[in-house]
Parts: sequence; structure tokens; C-alpha cells
Amino acid sequence: MLSIALAAAIASSASPIRGAAASAIAVPSVENAGGATIVRQSDDALSLVGVTIVVRAGLDRQTLKQNGLSALVAQAIIRTPVPAGNAPAMPLDDAIALHGGSVHFTIDPGDVRFYVEALSTDAPAVLDLFRGALAAPNFSAPTIRDARTQLIDEIRRVQQVALQVGLDMLNAASSRQANIGLPELGTPASLTQFSGSDARAFYHAYYRQGGCIVSAGGRLDALTSDALRAIPGALSAGTTQPVSVEVPQLRGATHEIIAHRDISSPWLIAQYPAPQVSSRDFGPMLVLSAFVRRTLADIAQVPGVVTPTFASRSVGTLYAYDRAPANLVLYVNGGLIGDPSRAFATALSVVSVLAATRLQGSIEEFKAQAAGDFANNATTLEARTWLAAVFSRESSSPDFINRTLTSIAATTALDVQRVARSYLGNPTIALVLPRGTNVSN
Repeated sequence: MLSIALAAAIASSASPIRGAAASAIAVPSVENAGGATIVRQSDDALSLVGVTIVVRAGLDRQTLKQNGLSALVAQAIIRTPVPAGNAPAMPLDDAIALHGGSVHFTIDPGDVRFYVEALSTDAPAVLDLFRGALAAPNFSAPTIRDARTQLIDEIRRVQQVALQVGLDMLNAASSRQANIGLPELGTPASLTQFSGSDARAFYHAYYRQGGCIVSAGGRLDALTSDALRAIPGALSAGTTQPVSVEVPQLRGATHEIIAHRDISSPWLIAQYPAPQVSSRDFGPMLVLSAFVRRTLADIAQVPGVVTPTFASRSVGTLYAYDRAPANLVLYVNGGLIGDPSRAFATALSVVSVLAATRLQGSIEEFKAQAAGDFANNATTLEARTWLAAVFSRESSSPDFINRTLTSIAATTALDVQRVARSYLGNPTIALVLPRGTNVSN
């Protein structure tokens, strides 16, 4: 039997969620509008308005030859010239920045999601600018060139982050459809083949109201009653279907993928399947993730501090419950310990023991840490609006904070063991190594 008393003591630095923190996040309301979903979280204590806009135009709407086209269309939208008062027209993101706001996008397996944020006094004008660009994007040659250049620069930055490289490799290996496993932003080579007509065709095919989610939070009293409904109204009516490109599922023993990058130390990233937010296993998996994270930190001798350090960000877990399929990832920077191979083997053995051994002792510290981590990760407006969108899509209610805290509170040690046995089987492993070196096994 595995005693978790020592690990519980290690977790004594975890921050239990306070009742005030949970109550500070208002329960979202939901409205259906022409095939779109409008989610609202009013918070009069804030001076900002944040809006997440989800459109069903992500990776699964691309063919294998169109990798990067979803990102190029989204980038072209935020670089579309818009009116700027008495000044000449300028790209949308620059115009929004002049109002003190910001806009960016993320490409997900099934969606592209934009996030717009501004002070409440500027939010009506900023959302009008975004809606105008969304309704009539500019796909001229200069805009496409500009968008392509910015995407290629971002791709090069991402490729220098070992953890992100490993996550991309694992997502590609675990995806049920080949197009979902392709790089979110495409590659420099794939982006060069697309023209304005390609972007225009993709936009008209997939930017539709059906399945669109507009999730807003903050000082929503600054907006008119129709301001949020007008955003999906900028899109054509109808729904779309993903492009099916099935790939055989990985089976058998543990799989290992290796890449080399210009980094100073090797990284291990291991991926396991995990439950969606609608599953009864969601809360137990959050608790299990907290347990694994603290155990890995103890192995790496990472101090439990309030402010994250380089070390504390170099070992841990990521529970991607907003992906489809969801997954749990553990990661270790081999540079933290003298022998990277031993560190990697120890980290993987911890998970194997958890999946095979009965747990004893109290899990209350880990439940508190799981609740605190979830609440802390929901402190920004962007996170809150995105979580409300995920829960409204994947479950019966967008009330992400109370549903999650209730699920965590009801978790028992037997639940944690059951979830460990159900999901922590044979992982897919990514090793990201410094160029010219290798990690012995």
C-alpha cells in the first residue's frame, strides 16, 4: 500500500480556496440566439469587459493540405484595416490598442477563439470594431502577407519552448483525426502556399453562427442589451461539419517520440487520457493531478513557494480538460537533477505506482490544493469567459466554479485510485533533447 501522509505534508503549502473567492465569480447566465450561445458573467467590481468569441473553424475544418489556414484566416481578421476616427484606417489590433484594449486568438482542435478586452468605457467601441472586422475581413495580398509574417514569427518563438514542443508532439500522436494533430499555427512552409482566395473560401465555408459561443464577463452593464448578440449576427447563418481524416489509434506498449531543439537541458513530457468536464471523474482527476504535481515537485526538490520560480515551472502536471479528447500531461525538466534519465524514470514510476497501489491516508490537502489551483486559474477575465464557454458546451451548466468545487469536495481516496487505474495506463512520451545529445534509457 502507498501511504500519502508524507505527500500530504509536502502539500501543506497549498492554498485552500476561500468561500469569498468562489462567491466573487458570478454564476453565468446562458441565452440561445440564432444557433449561437451567449454566456454572461456580470461583475460590477471590475472596470473591464472581456469577451471570448468561439467559432467552429479550428483544426478539424482543415484538410491535411490546409494546415495553418485556420490560423491565417484568424490572423487576417485581427489585421484587417478598420476605421480609426480621423486617422487613416489601421489594423484591428492596433485600433483596439489605441482604445487601451487588446485582441488575440487561439486555434483549438475544433474551434478558433478570439478574446477581446477593454475598459468598460471603451468596450462598446472596441466590440463594434471587432464585429466589423469579423463581418468583413480583408483578405487582400498585403493583409495576407502581413498575417503570414506575424504567424511565422510566432511559430519560431514557440519552437524554442521545450514544453510546448513536447505538447505539440503528443497532441499529434494522440489525436483521433490527423488534421487535429497538425500544428495549430501551421508551419512556415505550409503558410507560404495560401493566397487571399484560399483564406476567403475558408472563411465563407466555416465562419457561421451555428455552434458559435460568445462568453462575456466583467462590467457588462456598459454594453447595450444587443451588443453581444450582434457578434454572432456578423456571421452567416448555418452550421458546418468537420473534415474527417481518421488515423489509426496508438496501441500496445508505451510510445516514445523524440525531437531536438536549441535548448540547454532535456525535457520529458508524458501524456495520459483524461475525462472531460462532464464526466463524474472530472473532480477526482483534478485531485489526482494535484497529488502527482506535488509528488513530482518533491522528487525534484522544488520548494513550495507562493511565487512560481523557474524550478517550480519546470516540473508539474497539466490537465487539458478543455481539449477533445482531454488529457493529463506530466512534465520534468531534466536540468533540475544531475541524472536526467533517473529523474524521468522516477517520475514515470510514480504514476505507475499510483495506478497500481491502494492509497491510504487523508486526501484533504490535495483536495484543497486542487480547488485552490482551479480557482486561481480562473482569476483572469479571459480564463473565466473561456471556462464558462467550455462548461456551457460540454455540460448542462456554465457554472464552472461551483460545479468544480462541488465535484472536488465529493472526491474520496477510492475515487482517486479508481481514476488513476482507469486513465494512468500506458503513456505517450515526448523527449525534447538538446541538439547533438541524447538521453539514455
